Amino acid sequence: MRRFNARPLLALAVAAMGIVDLLSALLSHVPERVRALRHLVPTDVLDTSRTFTLLAGALLLLTANGLRRGKRRAFVTALFLCALSVPVNLLKAFDVEEASTATALMFLLGLNAQAFSVKSRGLSWRAMRGPAVAVVLAIGVYAFGGCWLLEWMYGTREASLARAAQEALYQLFGVGEPVLAVARSQHVVRWYLGSISVMGLTLLIGLVAAMLKPARHLGQHRADAQRVRELLRWHGDSTVAAFALEDDVDWFFSSNGRAVIAYRYESDVLLVIGDPIGPPEEIPSLLEGFERFCREHDWAFAFYQARPERLAQYRSRGWRAVHIGEDPVLWTDRFTLEGAATGTLRRAVRRLERLGYEVRHFVPGRTAFSEAPDHARLLDALRAISAAWLHGREGGEMSFCMGRFDPARLDEVWLSVAWNPGTGRVEGFCTWTPVWARHGWALDLMRRRSDAPTGIMELLVTRSVEAARAEGDTMMSLSLSALVRVDATTGEPDGTPGSDPARAFLIERLSRFYDFQGLFRWKRKFAPVFEDRYLVFADPLALPRIALALVRAQTPGGLLSFVRRPPELPAPRSDPRTAAA
Repeated sequence: MRRFNARPLLALAVAAMGIVDLLSALLSHVPERVRALRHLVPTDVLDTSRTFTLLAGALLLLTANGLRRGKRRAFVTALFLCALSVPVNLLKAFDVEEASTATALMFLLGLNAQAFSVKSRGLSWRAMRGPAVAVVLAIGVYAFGGCWLLEWMYGTREASLARAAQEALYQLFGVGEPVLAVARSQHVVRWYLGSISVMGLTLLIGLVAAMLKPARHLGQHRADAQRVRELLRWHGDSTVAAFALEDDVDWFFSSNGRAVIAYRYESDVLLVIGDPIGPPEEIPSLLEGFERFCREHDWAFAFYQARPERLAQYRSRGWRAVHIGEDPVLWTDRFTLEGAATGTLRRAVRRLERLGYEVRHFVPGRTAFSEAPDHARLLDALRAISAAWLHGREGGEMSFCMGRFDPARLDEVWLSVAWNPGTGRVEGFCTWTPVWARHGWALDLMRRRSDAPTGIMELLVTRSVEAARAEGDTMMSLSLSALVRVDATTGEPDGTPGSDPARAFLIERLSRFYDFQGLFRWKRKFAPVFEDRYLVFADPLALPRIALALVRAQTPGGLLSFVRRPPELPAPRSDPRTAAA
């Protein structure tokens, strides 16, 4: 039985208190009961109390979101602001009702102190000293120097440093009273004095927002990579499982180390690669521990390309799942070029066969690429093809759950190279990453020359599947076709606006950056079996953060990389064999 969670109700109450403070400071009128108070308390104290009520209201609204997320620092801040609200409400207009409400809210927060234990980002003076001093000096110069300059230019008396300092304090903190000898009816004067208060409030809100940021992420020790590798060999059934070993990936292990979640930290979000890796009996406790780990640090999380077999476990925890695409899978024992379904594919492959094109395979543990007799010549050709291919693509290489062309790691993947033995020219290549637990491979990089013959990539995939079947491998994935859904009954893509307007909208808007539909049509010619893939997350309110993290993870150069001018291509090296031909 789940324990009652008081966080949302207390966060809502604090937000309501903040709104009441704001409205009270901005709209309330002085009641009769305050007229007697004015004889006892100076007017500037009453006005300052109104200012502090306004600030307390704004900051209570800001901390309410931190309370909803269980932030300890937000809890302490809310207690302080409620305590501050009691005297300032009494001094502002003798608002006993609001002061009593703040007192009751303090009491309720104190009773539920144990519910707020989520960590925030550590604030060290050493790290913040430079920026903090710069910001304070900038606002001080703007407020103090600006007030003196304003009085010098528009004042009715000689400019005074003392009056400038008093006016700056009043505009920034509501302390004292306005003393600057200027005609406040002038537009420039009104605008400038008002801007000082806005800057001061912005600084204060920025400070509180920085205090409530999620905790920093500390990378795991790379010595754990061997443990992850062993788990992958037995339980790595996701077609993106191989990316759990990338250098920018971290891991969360179960308490006994028999299961692991591989993730990438991006923009305060943990993006999980596929599904948990480990025996089924370990997964429930692993998911519980991972959720607690993220909650304690105020991190959002999402499982990217989750398989449908795990959805029941995710949903039992109250998590949500959104369909993000299809994974086309070729079963090697069923794959054939015969029949109407693969007619277009068959004609393309047969034509290239007649022209003399062949495919060479370099498989880890079988035929290492680095041991090929013509390794240097092949590597130069692959490097040139990859550079030319990237030159014509906006945004550069993707990175999250996708490989990058790295000559040093070609021995770790299945490399298929299409070439013409007669001319010695390499036309294109593709790489496959292992899917250990399913005895298969997943398509990763696909690169070809711009003037390569039509069908060269079809030849590469076809020969790779046939070679996998000969080696005893059972499946070959063509990797995710994003934002596509295939009807389980008809096998047709279900992407009409009527069936899913959001997906159709995204395909239409994002086609500038990525040809989702064209890539799906290309993969479909192999007659694959489509498997659903999902994005799983716990908090719907965190979905914008998750989407932003995915975009940043996929584009290491940032969104500006789509508009930057690509680097110049290096001059190609001449190939003696090609020149002789």
